[in-house]
Amino acid sequence: MELTSGALLWTVLGITVLVTVATVWRWPRLARSGRLFVLARLGALLTAQLGLVLVAALLINGYGDFYPTWGDLLGVDQQVTFGASTGPDGDALPTGHGSRLVRPDGAAPAFLSGRPTAVGQVSTVRLLGPRTGLAQQAYVYLPPQYFQPAYAHTRFPVVLMMTGFPGTIQTTLDRLNPPRQASGLIASGRMQPTVLVLISQNVALPRDTNCVDSVGGPRVETYFTEEVPAALRSAYRLLPGPDAWAVEGYSEGGTCALAFGLRHPSVFGVVADLGGDYGLYENRQTGALFGPPGPDRDRLLQEADFGWRLTHLPPPPIRVLLGTSVRDRDYPATKRFLAQVRAPMRATPMLLASGGHNFGTWAVEQGPMLEWVSEQLAH
Repeated sequence: MELTSGALLWTVLGITVLVTVATVWRWPRLARSGRLFVLARLGALLTAQLGLVLVAALLINGYGDFYPTWGDLLGVDQQVTFGASTGPDGDALPTGHGSRLVRPDGAAPAFLSGRPTAVGQVSTVRLLGPRTGLAQQAYVYLPPQYFQPAYAHTRFPVVLMMTGFPGTIQTTLDRLNPPRQASGLIASGRMQPTVLVLISQNVALPRDTNCVDSVGGPRVETYFTEEVPAALRSAYRLLPGPDAWAVEGYSEGGTCALAFGLRHPSVFGVVADLGGDYGLYENRQTGALFGPPGPDRDRLLQEADFGWRLTHLPPPPIRVLLGTSVRDRDYPATKRFLAQVRAPMRATPMLLASGGHNFGTWAVEQGPMLEWVSEQLAH
């Protein structure tokens, strides 16, 4: 029985109920004095409590699809395979309207060991949005070539990397450490020298903004598609144009990345979505994002559905990587999305035989994802 199967849940629940009923029924006999009876009472109580904990864990795991199989829970090695790719002008490149970047005081975090000319460098920055009023901390990885004299006048491609909800960039660094992995891939020639920008889209915690310009709320989409790119271009030697700009994320960060690519193809020409959804939505955590009932809300909700965009709007000229597992509950949605893709858009599935909605899966996918993105970006 797999970890998300109803049979396992009902089996554990049934055993827990039986143990609890038996404990209550036999308690008078267990209440006698003596060491053995004390141990028996303790064992009965612990068994019942353990069963309740297991039931709660199975319910949570089933809801989030964190560990679909025993192999995922035990950390069995996975192998990534790429499926066959499926096959207008976008919106104008934003000017940024005076976006600027401010470096906070303090030393950069030590996520790399070695000289910048050998391994690159990670810096902490704060990206300010003058029109939206948003300001997010980010970690910027500059590849070793950025500091080498031979590349003094070279501009580099960039990958904007986003977190899940309610994830933080610190968690991403601790669990996945993209700078260290990118440094190794660049050194081995499997990835071109690329600037990585790790940033969280969670600008209004504990509220989930779903990366949209919410009606009467934070203008998150404007911040990430206009102000953040303009701020980065003003501070670093970066290649212009969407063919040199990628956006990537896991979980909700992947949803946001796909949304930005579909809605702003002249900003981000390459997208990598690891375990994201195929639309923007409202729930208790988001609150009302699209305004009160009416024609405007209906239009915004319609445009937030990725499948609707693919079938009713001109396909954007972007290249998309979709990371998922064939046992993931979202796998059918991924297949539907791939079937709707039309040229000039191109989408490529990156598949695991098994895997859940967790950092173990994303850690396996990150290296192949970075290599794929590097191949798509302008050199």
